[in-house]
Amino acid sequence: MLTLNHDIELLSQFAVKHKGINSFYFGNEAEADTNVKIVYPFMNAILQNQSMENKIVTRTYLIIISDLVQKDLSNLNHVLSDTERICWDLPMYLRQVSNSGLIGSFKVNMNVNVTHDIERNDDDVASNYFDLTISSPIGSDSCNLPINSGNILTNNYIYVGGQISQNNFTVEIKDQNGNVLQTFNTSGTYTVEVLQQIIDTITGNTSTIIDPIN
Repeated sequence: MLTLNHDIELLSQFAVKHKGINSFYFGNEAEADTNVKIVYPFMNAILQNQSMENKIVTRTYLIIISDLVQKDLSNLNHVLSDTERICWDLPMYLRQVSNSGLIGSFKVNMNVNVTHDIERNDDDVASNYFDLTISSPIGSDSCNLPINSGNILTNNYIYVGGQISQNNFTVEIKDQNGNVLQTFNTSGTYTVEVLQQIIDTITGNTSTIIDPIN
């Protein structure tokens, strides 16, 4: 499984190796200029969300590629064109890395929607941005958990019940000798008849002393 740090390194190495990017920052774009020296063209990656389904860990990143624009906007289309092209390059690069098999199995969503933006921040820049999704199977990590052996519960609990099957829970009623008197499944509805009184129907009882007292 790729960890968050693996994803960040993949993104940062793309920025380092790409000839059209001069600086990279992972995190909130409002904090970028206080944490790194931004040299345009600039790539910013922001974690949007992460999830796991069927042992597949998926993370989505907002990717922003931006560059400086002249005051008279004479190079605006040029900047938008170049930063858009870099957006297309990133998923293509990640697919190449995935196909190489050098860092384990992962997939990147190749179906991306890129959006132009000329009013993203205070700098005189134009940018393109899109959501990038990277997924990887958790694999053997689900078995090799970093958990020490020991008690599952902190207290001693009494387990009351029967056997758990795939679809229901079977309860057995036994007598003091272990004989099963009744079984039923908790997935149904049951009616219990409560004994309200004992009626003595035996008449004409005769007491006989079989061992007289001397």
